[in-house]
Amino acid sequence: MKKINQMKKMYYIWAIVVVLIITILTVVGFVFKNKSTAYQELEEKLVEASKKYVDKYFLYPQGTEEVKVTYQEMFDDNSIDELKKEDQTCDGYVIIKTESISFSYKGYVSCPNYETGGYKK
Repeated sequence: MKKINQMKKMYYIWAIVVVLIITILTVVGFVFKNKSTAYQELEEKLVEASKKYVDKYFLYPQGTEEVKVTYQEMFDDNSIDELKKEDQTCDGYVIIKTESISFSYKGYVSCPNYETGGYKK
């Protein structure tokens, strides 16, 4: 009987440990996702401003060429305001490519605590 009670205690301890681990991993996942989402909004802001900038100056890529529009170019042209998140000033650029009959825009952001994958200085 004593051994069964010990087994039950161990079972409950392991169950609690597993629940705690799952809870901690879930919380960390949500925090990371929220942080990434905040910076993805900056990337979207860059892309939207670059579309207007490219339209204004007709800077569309020809053939297989890529066009790079920097945050500073857009800021100097008043096409975009400050690129900030949580009091951090960020920098970035957008790469525009031709894709069959349309154009693709990819925004890259560099902040003190975040950098878009593939960002090149």
